[in-house]
Amino acid sequence: MAIVSVSSEAANLLVALKDNIHETMPSSPELTEIDSLLDNLRVYAKRVKGLPLDEEDYQLEPHRYFDGMAGVPRERVYNSLLRRLRVILRFNITSFQKVTRDLLEGLAPEEVDRISGREIRLLSLLYQRPDTPQAQMAKELRISLPTLRKDIEILEEKIGLRFANLIDWGRFKLRLYGVFFITKGVDASKNFQKILQENMSTYLSSAVFDTTLLRGFAGFKIPDQGKPLKLFNQQLEFLEDNYFEVMQVHDIKKYYQSVCFDHFDYDTSTWLVEGDVSALGLLNFVRENWTILPKPKGLPVTIARPFDELDFYLASFLVGDGHASMKKIQNRLASVGIDVPRTTVSTRKSRLFKEGTLRPYFVFSTPQLPFFISFAIRCEPYISEQLAVAVAQMPMAFAQITNIGCIVHVFVPSRSLGTIMNLLSLTLEDEGVHEVWQMQQFHNVGSADPAILAPKWNGSYWNWSEEEFAIPSLGFEF
Repeated sequence: MAIVSVSSEAANLLVALKDNIHETMPSSPELTEIDSLLDNLRVYAKRVKGLPLDEEDYQLEPHRYFDGMAGVPRERVYNSLLRRLRVILRFNITSFQKVTRDLLEGLAPEEVDRISGREIRLLSLLYQRPDTPQAQMAKELRISLPTLRKDIEILEEKIGLRFANLIDWGRFKLRLYGVFFITKGVDASKNFQKILQENMSTYLSSAVFDTTLLRGFAGFKIPDQGKPLKLFNQQLEFLEDNYFEVMQVHDIKKYYQSVCFDHFDYDTSTWLVEGDVSALGLLNFVRENWTILPKPKGLPVTIARPFDELDFYLASFLVGDGHASMKKIQNRLASVGIDVPRTTVSTRKSRLFKEGTLRPYFVFSTPQLPFFISFAIRCEPYISEQLAVAVAQMPMAFAQITNIGCIVHVFVPSRSLGTIMNLLSLTLEDEGVHEVWQMQQFHNVGSADPAILAPKWNGSYWNWSEEEFAIPSLGFEF
């Protein structure tokens, strides 16, 4: 269906976007759904501008996509849409999930998701002192406890605020690996996705591909025992020979997570230190300002200590649900056949936090930070620590120190995307940096609940057979 004129700018953007998608995506149900979205968007935009509809327009149902915008001022919606279309086209984002999400989010006015000053102060407290009782936080913010709880509920709705916990998997005799790769083609990527979901799902932490479907990242939890580690390395060698053009394997030694409200203006989506960092270079900026820059919160991977099934299940449940109630935790324990007194659960939970196995953190999403990029950097150890501090000056970031360098994941505003990508890429000019990989993630292949590993623990070691690492469909067996 041809896209008729809505206004010259919107019409041109929609035509360019549709042509771009058809040039890069094969015919598929997803492409048909994108066409439907764009056609309905055209009709919606005409209604917003008060333009007459054609006969074919009445066959479409834009309310399926855009009903939630009914109460938003029309001109604001339209201008927000134009901004979002420009961003999508600028970065050639053509996946079904990304286009759909960005278009729909682009229709919402920035004011809907803007974070207020009080909310930023609350988020700062939650990040800096996550163990502080809410009553004390309310007192410091000079608001009532019910108001503080209401503010948290609003943030959960407004920006998807979610509480979780970093976990020291080494304490449970597991090693965490991060594997960056470039496949031998889109078909190889699709086959590898199937392998991840069918043959590697038990120990898969997460897996994502970038917009080309050629680059990707996968995280794995492997028993820190000789045989499983040997089998896993043999599996990676097989995959490299058959599916990867390039592979970079990181053995993760320490995690960092950071949220920095000091250098980001949410009203204007501006990274305030962008000019200073660009002038000096990322690493030099950190070196010259080391003593005054806020540092990220870290959690080292330690050696294994005695644990039982209750410890592992409890930690696994708390990784993704940092504010789980005691009743919810007990219900989940009961679902796996563990029935223990509430006091026992409370004591074990407190111990996991006190000994440093778990560290609270939170994540959120907002239109002011629409892009998520990852870098795998092979470098000297001192550079890894400097890079962890560098990305801690960005609005939200994760960094992992590894045996060969570091991995960083950064949420960035659209107007700073090019600058931040350039700054991280240019670290390659430093004599301590040997290789830099960049990836913009968008397609989540899948992940596994760590609790599924618990039955494999016999009290002394992980029961892991050769079949766990075999890929029978490809003839890879031991």
